[in-house]
Amino acid sequence: MSSNDVRTPVVVGVSRSAAAQVAVAWAADAAARHGRPLCLVHAQEWPAGAAPKDRHDDPGQVWASHFRAAGQSLLDDLREATAARIPGLHISTRLLDGRPASVLREAAEEASLLVVGGRRVSGPGEAFTFGGAGPALVGHPPCPVALVLDSTSGFDPSGPVMVGVDGSAASAPAVSCAFEEAAAWDADLLAVQVRRPRHGDWPEDLEESALDISEALAGWREKYPQVLVRQEVVVGNPAVKLAEAAADARCLVVGSRGVGGFRGMVLGSTSRSLSHMAPGPLVVVPRAAASV
Repeated sequence: MSSNDVRTPVVVGVSRSAAAQVAVAWAADAAARHGRPLCLVHAQEWPAGAAPKDRHDDPGQVWASHFRAAGQSLLDDLREATAARIPGLHISTRLLDGRPASVLREAAEEASLLVVGGRRVSGPGEAFTFGGAGPALVGHPPCPVALVLDSTSGFDPSGPVMVGVDGSAASAPAVSCAFEEAAAWDADLLAVQVRRPRHGDWPEDLEESALDISEALAGWREKYPQVLVRQEVVVGNPAVKLAEAAADARCLVVGSRGVGGFRGMVLGSTSRSLSHMAPGPLVVVPRAAASV
C-alpha cells in the first residue's frame, strides 16, 4: 500500500454487480489485515437531462431524490453486511456524482489502495473485463490499484504473493508492496522476471536476470525475514508469462510505467494487458507510490 498513515483508507468502488460484492469483501479483508479503515464509494452517473435540480417543485426532483436514495441504500446495505462480517472494522461511505472511472480516480488521491471489481468473460483473448473502469484506472492514481474478479476461480488464498520484477528502480514500489502483502497474509513471495526471447547467449541472459531479481529483493528479505522467497526467470511475452506464472498465486503485483519496463517492453502496457489476462487479483503499483 502507498501511505504510511494508517488512517488512509482502502477505497473500493461499489455497484450492484456481483463483481462489486466480491471486490468489497476483498477490500475489507485487506483493510482489516493492514489495520486501515475501509471506504465504500458509489459513483452515480446521471442520465442525460436528469441531473439533480435545485428547484424542489421541479417534476424531476422526485425522481432524482429516489435515484440518490437508492445509491445511498446500496452503500448502507454493504456497510452493514461488511461490519457484520468483520466486527470492529471502521467503514465509511461516499455517494458521488460522475463517471465511475473519474470518481474513483479522484477518491484514490486520498487512498492507500483502490479496489475495483471485474467479471470473467469468455471472449477470445480475454480472461475478464472491468467494464472500462479498471483498465482506465491502471497507472493513473497515486496509490496501488487492485483489480478483483467476481469469481474465486484463479484465486488461491493459500498461494504465494507473486511480483514481476526487472531490476529497475521502477519495479521497486511493486517489490515493496508485494513483501508487505506477503507479510500481512503470512504468505510466501514468488518473484518472477520475464525476458523476451532473442538470439544470443542464453545462459548469460538468464544469469543476468537472476542477478536482477536478487538485487531487486536486496534489503527486503532482511526487513521481512518471515517471508519465504522464491525467484524464477521465464522467457516469452511478459504479460502472457506473468499471467501463466500467477495461476496459483494469491495475487499478482506489478509496477506501472517503468522506465524500460520489462526488457524491451514498457511496463505500463504490460500492466494494462494483464488487466485482461491475469487469472486472479491483480495489484498495479505506480512508480510514484511511496513505500511503507
